Amino acid sequence: MPESMRSELGMPFGRLLQGHELLDNLTGCQRIVSVGDMVSTTLINKGVIPHLTVYDRRNERRELDASDHAADLLDVPETVVDNPPGLIVPELVWALRKGLEGQGKVKIRVQGEEDLAALVCAAIAPAGSCLLYGLPGKGVVLVHTDAEVNKAAQRLIRSMEELK
Repeated sequence: MPESMRSELGMPFGRLLQGHELLDNLTGCQRIVSVGDMVSTTLINKGVIPHLTVYDRRNERRELDASDHAADLLDVPETVVDNPPGLIVPELVWALRKGLEGQGKVKIRVQGEEDLAALVCAAIAPAGSCLLYGLPGKGVVLVHTDAEVNKAAQRLIRSMEELK
């Protein structure tokens, strides 16, 4: 990802919420997609099991203990994907697409970094999905996906450098 895009991607794509506002804003969500360890843990601990949970066992570059990680304890199918920081690899896109298209709840554990997975989810999540991702030090962003959100996220992805 080009350095010039970091500030653009750091801005919330949707509505910024605090933790106590999460449950009240999830009504009407056809699918709940959580990207990030703290967001996923918060939802799971509040009794909300996302349709798709994406995590990397890290919070702000610090390794989290896998033995008591809420996403690790979920009894749903898991896919593990290698995705280096600052990149979106095809395997990540494939796993996210498969998870979003399936009927059951799934989790994707990213070895590397899952930060850009939220952008991919915004680009491909079906209309009516609720995408939640963390904005460190600010709160949780809630994005109600629709065709407009999909297109805006796809434009951002296309503007990123492509590595051969």
